[in-house]
Amino acid sequence: MTLENYREWADNVGGEVGKKIQEILNELEEAQNIARGNSLPPLLGNKEVAELLEIDPKNMHHTRRTKLFPDPDLVVGNRPFWFKTSIQKYQERIEEWRSGKEK
Repeated sequence: MTLENYREWADNVGGEVGKKIQEILNELEEAQNIARGNSLPPLLGNKEVAELLEIDPKNMHHTRRTKLFPDPDLVVGNRPFWFKTSIQKYQERIEEWRSGKEK
């Protein structure tokens, strides 16, 4: 079965399950493109990460010290950069932690 076949199947399933299947298929397709060298997730510097997290860029040094914050995916000189997906996963972990789901 192709990804397109799975997408049609997920549409037929519908509801929350169908949405989750579509999300998984999107992640799989993105991973395939990265593995093939067709694309890379966007790289974000301190300013872009702060905007995504909706914090003041001046507070990034405090945020980076938190337990769950990921190490930079890339450092150029002394400037850290993160893939957008790394920051999105961090946001998910923070939400889980806040809701008490993380052990």
